[in-house]
Amino acid sequence: MKHSRAGASGSSGISNARDSCFSCAINSTGKMWLNLLLICSLFKTGAALQLLRLEVPNIADPRLDKVTLKCEYDLDGEDLYSVKWYKDGAEFFRFMPDSRPAGRDFPVDGVYVDVNKSDSKQVTLLGQANNRRGKVNLVGSYGCEVSSEGPSFLTIYGEANMSVAIPPKERPSIRGLRPSYETGEMLQAECTSAASYPPAQLVFILNGKEVNKALTKELSSGISTEDNIVESTRLGMTLRLERHHFPGGTLSLKCQSTLPGIIGIKTLERTETATLAASNQRLAQEPPRSCSSINESLFTIAIYSLSLIVRSLNRV
Repeated sequence: MKHSRAGASGSSGISNARDSCFSCAINSTGKMWLNLLLICSLFKTGAALQLLRLEVPNIADPRLDKVTLKCEYDLDGEDLYSVKWYKDGAEFFRFMPDSRPAGRDFPVDGVYVDVNKSDSKQVTLLGQANNRRGKVNLVGSYGCEVSSEGPSFLTIYGEANMSVAIPPKERPSIRGLRPSYETGEMLQAECTSAASYPPAQLVFILNGKEVNKALTKELSSGISTEDNIVESTRLGMTLRLERHHFPGGTLSLKCQSTLPGIIGIKTLERTETATLAASNQRLAQEPPRSCSSINESLFTIAIYSLSLIVRSLNRV
């Protein structure tokens, strides 16, 4: 009897254990399906949130009244939570449709927002000509961050750089280079860039090689009257000319003008030439003699001189 009762008791314990495990399995399965549904939902929402286009001018003119940046995105039916704008990592504007006011700016040095002309798709920055609150500095990296509403709160981000420049309208000019030179004469030339912002950097290139900076000198520049923003630069060069400066009898002098730190503006060049004077043309076009040929010539002259001396002695 004890055995049967023990058996009954054991059977009941097994049954309870089975019921408990079945309940755990149901709970585990339910949690697993819930997690799978959540993951699928996240993947679906993540694939839907897209940044379509970020419009930031590569090069902005500092004389502009305003500069507008645009951020276009696709939420695929999701609700918008916020759009945030950053410059060099610092937030300067935020748009939240459920806030009042929806758009607000934040203090960042050199950045001033026209809040009335900024919304969920664009932000308008004031230029120096239209701003009295401080000095404008638009150069930097701009980022747009878009977030969707809960429960996902997914975020997309895009970034682009903006430079500020006024390109020169024409190539640099070269003055002082004469049509021809004698060897040993001094070449004194000057290159002047067209007005630009920032001021152009100039280099001289002689026969395809950049001229040593020790031979050049920066000269005083004149500021243009155009809003006192653009400026020209001048570079002088002084060089004593030797025969090797005229390969084939001609010298080529080039001046290159570039805007420092500005990507997307092509280098401007001006090239002038000068020739070796006619009296030196034959020497310039003859290849220089090698040391062996010079030694052979000297040896021949010595033998000839010695033979003359021997003849003179025989006559005596």
